[in-house]
Amino acid sequence: MSHERPRQASVRVTYQRQAEVEEQTEEENGKQPEESDIIKQYPAAVMAEYNEGFTYTDSASGESDTISITLTNIDLRWLDQWMPMKGDKLAAEIVTESWKRTGEELCFDCGRFCLDDLKYTGPELTCTISGVSVPESNAFRSTGRSKTWKKATLMEVAEEIAGKYYLELEYTGETIKLGTIEQDNESDSSFLKKLCQDYGMAVKIYSGKIIIYDKGSFEDMEPIATLKPEELQNWTYNTTLVGTYTSATIQYTSGKDDKVTKCTVGDGKRILNINEKVESLQEAQTKACAKINAENEKAETMSVTIMADHRIAAGSTICIEGLYQADGKYFIDKVTHSIGLDKVYTMELDLHKCQERIKDAEVLEEYQGQEQTDAGDMSEVPDMPEIKFAAGDKVIVNGPAYWGSNGGKANHCSNRTMYVTQFKQESTYPYGVAVHRDGTRYGWCAEDSLQKA
Repeated sequence: MSHERPRQASVRVTYQRQAEVEEQTEEENGKQPEESDIIKQYPAAVMAEYNEGFTYTDSASGESDTISITLTNIDLRWLDQWMPMKGDKLAAEIVTESWKRTGEELCFDCGRFCLDDLKYTGPELTCTISGVSVPESNAFRSTGRSKTWKKATLMEVAEEIAGKYYLELEYTGETIKLGTIEQDNESDSSFLKKLCQDYGMAVKIYSGKIIIYDKGSFEDMEPIATLKPEELQNWTYNTTLVGTYTSATIQYTSGKDDKVTKCTVGDGKRILNINEKVESLQEAQTKACAKINAENEKAETMSVTIMADHRIAAGSTICIEGLYQADGKYFIDKVTHSIGLDKVYTMELDLHKCQERIKDAEVLEEYQGQEQTDAGDMSEVPDMPEIKFAAGDKVIVNGPAYWGSNGGKANHCSNRTMYVTQFKQESTYPYGVAVHRDGTRYGWCAEDSLQKA
């Protein structure tokens, strides 16, 4: 008779309400709360008893990790005395038994989460608790902040933001100099995410840490597993040329002498034209490479569902073998772990095929002064924007200064001396102006509202 134990998977969840922290502090100070006032912690055993379904989403970059737990609510206790509160803390780990070897128990730590969403349904009477791996303070995601950063590095900005929310920073990659950047009424979360995207870095929040890394370096790592067709419960493969490129150009005007710079990365006929505010050739190259590499991740993608394998995590690579033209090395963008009532434990992987990343500029050209442009020396720079005012120019503003570059609320200026700080070519009001040369932007103006001071 066989004594082999079947594979099993379960979730070990602990849950702590905010009020418990205060109670624990009172106990430490010698004050014992009344028994009727104690809000019990929901231990793993209680959560497991009511658990009807669990998902954990592990994202490589740009999104917070999330968990979702669906609980039986037949007596409505989760809507009554056990009703969760936004801001409560959760921790979860997935426990597997006899998954690879009979009798072997393994644990997978999903991390720590802050409850941010509750959903109740009837007549089946369930409660779904959802949490995100972000700091307990809502300010990280919701409070708009404004600040001008000068000559900072990406790591320095990330360190300051991490320290503000008592998070640990893990930074892997080269030093990236940012020049002058502006956080304009943006939350720290969205600002840091955009900053990393602009400069080709990945960012995620996991278990009390901000993790920033070079995705290209992680794509170069050895695959942790090889998947064949018989291991794929479901799969889809997509390849497209739409939105993918073989080269990119970025150009800008800077300095008092109107120096025009063109940077080209890659080669070929599918060209991505980028209009960005940059201050140096190095910054132009970094942003152009980041943009084209991000776009080209869409060229070949797959989504597969497999039996859970704890070796596989977002940010690592795997090989697909046995699907002919779809074969190759893939980067794991997202992993969704799912466990149902039947204890079936699966993982859905969102993948993109690893390609050779563009890292260096093929062409770096500088053109000096307006006279060369009129003489035809700029023939190699197509569609050069006509910029009457450059960043740093001192101007007299007569007219509205809008909150957004395409309109919105405005402040009316009359013979006000200001400075141009930013230019957006395709905007209705393309010139950003500020009271000081390197100050926080005051508003956006049309060309006819400005004149040289």
